[in-house]
Amino acid sequence: MKRTGFSFFLAAFVLFCKAVLLAGEPAVFYETDFDLLALGATQYDPGHPEQDGWFLAGAADFGYGEIQDGMANPGRALHEHADRNAGSWEQTIDKRFLAPPDLSIYPQVTLEVDFYATTSNLEARNSYIAALEVFGGPHPGYYMIGFSVTSGNGDIKGEAGLRVNLSCFNGSDNNGPVPLTIGYNLAWETWHHVRVVIDQAADSYVSLTVNDQTQTLEGYALPRSNDEGIWKRGQLMESIQTLIVPVDDFGESS
Repeated sequence: MKRTGFSFFLAAFVLFCKAVLLAGEPAVFYETDFDLLALGATQYDPGHPEQDGWFLAGAADFGYGEIQDGMANPGRALHEHADRNAGSWEQTIDKRFLAPPDLSIYPQVTLEVDFYATTSNLEARNSYIAALEVFGGPHPGYYMIGFSVTSGNGDIKGEAGLRVNLSCFNGSDNNGPVPLTIGYNLAWETWHHVRVVIDQAADSYVSLTVNDQTQTLEGYALPRSNDEGIWKRGQLMESIQTLIVPVDDFGESS
């Protein structure tokens, strides 16, 4: 397909998220539905006290998050944007730093999120990438757990829908996708729920749940981050972030 110029789209990734540590009785480690937060754009570090520490990190001026309550799900959410005038691969990132215990003492860690995705043109073919990622230590920045939601890849958005993706450590890098049988052809303009369970001790995924479907995933090693040529996985949940990336691969207007 001939590329005829830049194409853009307006995307939103609306988040209700919680990270849960399971050790005997479930213990909520981090959770927010943003009900008590002030509406408006997120603030820079250290953040507005009424916005609970969320702040803009690493985004260009056009990229921003905001606390809003206008979605079709009860309560407020962090509304993440990629502006329709954004260029390809210009992204928004909203990050929150955490002060966690050592997760190695917990047999399982669960990451849950409700998300709502929308696009300005369901006929567009350019891609959509939204992600929820958790990074940790003992060396900050090490990838620990997360997932992405994508669409596009040359298919018309309205026909292909959204799909959930997980990556696993394949022994050399993090380019190994976990083979999924669920989380495909998800609808636009509605809410979806994702639940990822990992086993710290076994260094493995346990399961993925998308809406009301669950897939068992034992045996797939958890992702790593590169530290001077060595791939390592964190044990501390030190930050949680959301991001949106517009991807202009196919030269289609959005």
